[in-house]
Amino acid sequence: MILPLWAPLAARAQLPVVISSGPDKVAVTLYRDPERGEAPLDRDEPGAFALIAETRTVMLPPGEAVIRFEGVASGIVPQSAILFGAPPRERNRDAALLSQKGLVDAFTGQRVILRRTDPASGRTVEESATVRSAADRLVVTTMRGVEALYCSGLHQTLLYPGAPATLSAKPVLTMTTRDQPGGPATITLAYIATGFDWDATYVGTLAPHGQSLDLLGWLTLASADDTSFADATASAIAGRVNRSEDSRDDSGERAREEARYLNRFSACWPAGTTSDLGSGTPPPPAPPPMAMMMAGEDIVVTAQRRQEGMLSAPAPVAVVARAENLGDLKLYRIPVPVTVAARAQKQVAFLVKQKVKGSLVYRTEMRWEEPDDPRMLFRFRNGRKDGLGDPLPAGRAVLYQDSPWGRMYVGESTTGDKTVDEEVEWSFAQASNLTLEPEQEEAGKGILHHNLVVRNANPFPIRFEIDFPANGGRLFSGFSGRLTKKPGKQVWAMTVPANGTIRLRFRSAGQPN
Repeated sequence: MILPLWAPLAARAQLPVVISSGPDKVAVTLYRDPERGEAPLDRDEPGAFALIAETRTVMLPPGEAVIRFEGVASGIVPQSAILFGAPPRERNRDAALLSQKGLVDAFTGQRVILRRTDPASGRTVEESATVRSAADRLVVTTMRGVEALYCSGLHQTLLYPGAPATLSAKPVLTMTTRDQPGGPATITLAYIATGFDWDATYVGTLAPHGQSLDLLGWLTLASADDTSFADATASAIAGRVNRSEDSRDDSGERAREEARYLNRFSACWPAGTTSDLGSGTPPPPAPPPMAMMMAGEDIVVTAQRRQEGMLSAPAPVAVVARAENLGDLKLYRIPVPVTVAARAQKQVAFLVKQKVKGSLVYRTEMRWEEPDDPRMLFRFRNGRKDGLGDPLPAGRAVLYQDSPWGRMYVGESTTGDKTVDEEVEWSFAQASNLTLEPEQEEAGKGILHHNLVVRNANPFPIRFEIDFPANGGRLFSGFSGRLTKKPGKQVWAMTVPANGTIRLRFRSAGQPN
């Protein structure tokens, strides 16, 4: 029974290996995390994925062969890989990376050279050692006996005779082809990789009269992968897509982190001072590489290095991503090759609109007896006749306004996905030039008479709205004006004159819940 089991494995091991060191062309399409909603992009650990298509040229021998794809994304999901141009038979992601832990694992049970500082003389000495255990701690056997390295506090390192052929300095995917004629072949490898995400940022400049704004939209492409894709065709997909558990597989990323990370200091006993011995808590291990912060890195804006704060600068936009339809989704394609760099972000403009018509609105909501503090928002309809008419992917919006003292920051807002002809409201800040003075008078049996004074300190008229919830526990009535019904509420809207005051009178009835 042994020979039939081993014969296919031996035959497979004898297959010729074709090494493809890197792609000739690559396309990277980033998808947005559908579960993130309006939450900000996590630039340290992006939670979505990318579809990567690599075109490579290889020389195939006749018959079956093993193609070794080097330089694939470290977060590759192996089961998603598709090969075009050569018939694949099987595939395997090689997670054994050339790293400290990878070397220790590869040389377990073998002899290496231990270089260390002699505690008696202070000199650097070398001696033969055998690696015995490398699960979480590095244990070796020397002429002195069995010991755990890195616990003495003195310099210690291992010297290896060479790098095993099973270890790779770059992420690797191997595929075994079926029987084929051989010769030069142009093949395309497509796969999903985790550790990517993107977001939209809108920078608006409000006109002095508050009835329009100039709008600039940016795509932020984020990669936490270890592989850089140079001169790539990059694009982003807007919209919600379903994801299976297979496409969420991050085993490649976990294997990469585990291969790099060797716990040097935990389980050293004794550790610290004598006062620490009673706690029984070892010192925490050093963080793995992926826990490093990326906040200090520069942001790449259309091949120019700029700081993130420069996003709002009113500079000419050289490159604008083009919007294309992809079923019910929207694809934003960057028209020039760019580098999707490892553990970095890139900003590219995708929307440039001038004089988008809208209105500055001050709004509050009536709670039990008194209204909330009013907030300022900009409302517009996403239509072509209003100067826009393009889908707006979810993200955040930053508002500025020109003033006699220059361009001033007004506030920020978050927004969900907005379609064409949909009404959009961006709430930016708490109102400061509009104040409310509520007064109530009890009339018995839970009835209140309300008198609300609204004061506008702006040198121009403003639109003021107050929302009355339909299911808030009180019934509001007796309005002097007409209300507009909206889902779950009624809205009373009016114009407050420049530097003027209006009074609103109504009544409410109900008992606290």
